[in-house]
Amino acid sequence: MEKTGIKKNFFTIVLLSFAGSIIYGLPYFRSYYYDAYQELYHLTNVQMGLLGSAYGLLGVFSYILGGVLADKFKAKKLLIMSMVATGLGGLLHLVFTDFKALFIIYGLWGFTSLLTFWPALMKIVRIQGTEEEQSRAYGIFEGGRGVFNAAHLAVATAIFGIFEAKALPALGIKGIIIFYSVAPIIVAVIFIFILKEPETIKSDGKAEKVSWSQIAKVLKMPVVWFVVCLMFTSYVFNMSSYYFTPYASNVIGTSAVVAAVLTVLAQYARPFASTIGGFSADRFGKGEIMAGGFFLMAAGMVAVLGASRLSGSTQMVVMVVACIIIYVGMFSNFGLYFSFLTEGGVPLEVSGIAIGVASTFGYLPEVLCPLIAGKTLDVYEGAKGYYIYFTFMLVMAVLGLVLSVIWSRTYGKRYKERMRQEKAAEAGGKK
Repeated sequence: MEKTGIKKNFFTIVLLSFAGSIIYGLPYFRSYYYDAYQELYHLTNVQMGLLGSAYGLLGVFSYILGGVLADKFKAKKLLIMSMVATGLGGLLHLVFTDFKALFIIYGLWGFTSLLTFWPALMKIVRIQGTEEEQSRAYGIFEGGRGVFNAAHLAVATAIFGIFEAKALPALGIKGIIIFYSVAPIIVAVIFIFILKEPETIKSDGKAEKVSWSQIAKVLKMPVVWFVVCLMFTSYVFNMSSYYFTPYASNVIGTSAVVAAVLTVLAQYARPFASTIGGFSADRFGKGEIMAGGFFLMAAGMVAVLGASRLSGSTQMVVMVVACIIIYVGMFSNFGLYFSFLTEGGVPLEVSGIAIGVASTFGYLPEVLCPLIAGKTLDVYEGAKGYYIYFTFMLVMAVLGLVLSVIWSRTYGKRYKERMRQEKAAEAGGKK
């Protein structure tokens, strides 16, 4: 598939955004209805964290293999299979409800939405734009995911609200599970007919052979590990922002609905932050925009930590503003992760493997953060537990800021110089 640019592939990016949004409804919806879900299944904070870790752990160890699959097999089949399997896992959730069964189901989702889905999806997105449009391609993709997330979250919230108004929150949770189980299966059926298969095979019709030497080559690339560090420090926020909801209700004292809105606001900030971040990164530099994102997250965390020391309506105003600032920085960064691979010079033919390696280690917060947060909140009850964990988040933001500045002065600087030389040579050739 030739890189014809974003304008010609815009609809494809939108389709991929839709798939990349709805498939994650099941693994993550419990975070939006934390208290109701916890009460329905009689779970401790640690067990809630373990469910997230079961999903993240199996998924994390699937990323490299998923990257290999993305470089070898047809992406359309991988995406369709993943969505059907994820939806079937949701239907199992309705039948098996004890903690051990839930742990296994979340592990299943780790395979179906990460192993066979994510690296293939990211590789397809990469080839939708030219080399100079990488941040825009990923930014539009993430922005689209934000729009679709907001849409399906609105549907899920409506379902939950209807039953909660009747004092039947348990039925609300089950209704959400049914919705998120059926939706990806329907999307998979639609994709059978309308999603075009990208060219993932050679012109001779044979699949690209992935060798151990290619994997070793990627593992030896310093740029891949640099991207891992940027992803890790930023993704801590993606996996931790859910705790703003129980913090607001348990420490600040807001209603459950208002507290839930704090988390849902993230999906409304996402379309704008990801898209603007992507376009800005292509224009001003990926490292520079990433540094700006980390600065916003750090500033927001300082405000969150200070909100509980305020009183009255000022508390809530500061908390809302702080969350919005964090979400803007968080999703601006989230849309840039894999565009750094292009700026760092990772070849397209091993991009699936590189994405798999970066995802394996960069998304480790998927495993670590729920465990760390759950343990901290159980050991240090009340406000203290949140203060400790939020301070950890602040440290990650500062570290990411430093790393982003280093990137902009090394890989980013070299990339800009190379692009200037290529444009100069191209201009000279036209004379």
